[in-house]
Amino acid sequence: MVTGMLKKFEIIDHPSDIGIRLETESIEGFFEFSAWGMFSIMCDIERVKPAVKRIVKIKEREQLSLEELLITWLEKLLYIFEVKKMLFCRFRVSNIEIRNGSTFLGAEISGEKINTLKHELTVSIKAPTYHMLELVKDSNTGCWKGQIIFDV
Repeated sequence: MVTGMLKKFEIIDHPSDIGIRLETESIEGFFEFSAWGMFSIMCDIERVKPAVKRIVKIKEREQLSLEELLITWLEKLLYIFEVKKMLFCRFRVSNIEIRNGSTFLGAEISGEKINTLKHELTVSIKAPTYHMLELVKDSNTGCWKGQIIFDV
């Protein structure tokens, strides 16, 4: 699935949209579980096998906020889903760097080609949105908390 520790996860209803709320021990875990949550809304993620690995890199010449990087990450995964017709079930974010006016994210994702006999696409996610987007580090626990709303 993912490498981080998930403290809390729930799907939240929103008028004409759907979202997730989560809490993780690390920022990398937050990105991993956000991706896992998005794909678990789209399909029965337990039926997706980690047959194919892909490296995902996001390199921006500008310094993005963590929220902007999160949206960019999820958009990139949706792009790969649409273009390569693949579903993903494992996400490992190995590196997030935001400094010196640039942004980098490195990750490995695993999944398989969509097989209509095996995979039922239950919700069509168009995009992650900035609407009600939250991503904060709890100063008491050190955990990362937040939510993402998806346009469906």
